[in-house]
Amino acid sequence: MIRPWTEHPARTGTRRQIPLSFASADDDGARLSTSAAVWHYSPAPRADSQAQPATPRLLFIHGFRGDHHGMALIVDALPEYEIFVPDLPGFGETAPLKREQGELGKHDLDAYAVFVEALADELSLGPRDVVVGHSFGSIIVAAHEARRARGGKPPRWAGLGLFAPISNDIFTGRLLPGAAGVDAYYRLARALPARAAQLILHSPLALAVTNASMIVSQDPALIRYIRDQHRRYFSSYSDPSTLLQAYWASSRHTVTEFASDLQLPVLLAPGTQDQLSTPAGQRSLRDALPHGELQVLRGTGHLLHYERPAPAARALRRFLLSLDQPDARDENGRLA
Repeated sequence: MIRPWTEHPARTGTRRQIPLSFASADDDGARLSTSAAVWHYSPAPRADSQAQPATPRLLFIHGFRGDHHGMALIVDALPEYEIFVPDLPGFGETAPLKREQGELGKHDLDAYAVFVEALADELSLGPRDVVVGHSFGSIIVAAHEARRARGGKPPRWAGLGLFAPISNDIFTGRLLPGAAGVDAYYRLARALPARAAQLILHSPLALAVTNASMIVSQDPALIRYIRDQHRRYFSSYSDPSTLLQAYWASSRHTVTEFASDLQLPVLLAPGTQDQLSTPAGQRSLRDALPHGELQVLRGTGHLLHYERPAPAARALRRFLLSLDQPDARDENGRLA
């Protein structure tokens, strides 16, 4: 059945469990390990039975407090592409990172960036493929590619796709009041014993506030869907410590701090009403990218992966098709 939000039928992925072990980015170089849950979506067969044209494979990285379910509607809206969607360490069905001695590893931005590198190695994803991040995933993807550039390595990917990219320091300007409230909530959880922290982090009131402040859509069926998704998966984290570390990483970094190191085409696809970035911040991020382009999605905010999956997929598809068309880009590598 075709869902109106995606314009395509739902896709069924195959779950894989991939053991990973890699050196941390810490000075001690300790090894981190996890078992990554990854959903693999094969491209839909062509209706005319002709050979499937070569297309980039896609790796999707979800945002903070989410898991692979959050990317499902955009996956559905891109039926012709082979797509991999992992749960990040400590979320969904991927175990948190552990050190060799068995203790919990550090879940900071560097750890998540190295996780993406290790997973891409295991999946044999390379220079013809594209990595896509939403929200905190956009920061992780940018940090991952910037680490390669700062280490003297060539770009791993043909391009980066960033949905609802975090362009602004959220603790400044008009974003400050909301960010300060969220920060106080997580600081309170960090100060409490584990059992009390769980009660705070699982609070129905906190979920209600998230829904009220983030949902832009007026479609009753879509609103019910988003609320149900948040009810099911917003608290699918492994433990409070991992969640709080991930919150700190997601709230103390932006894509902008890595922009100058991203020497490859980058798509920025924010919503016009994004609650975690500003239009000026998105334009500044685009201008800071050597090969950045900005495609703004109307009628949505930060939850564009739920509210506008079909337009988001069209923006990404246009970007992907342009990667093999040099004439489609200007001297700055942007779509003409």
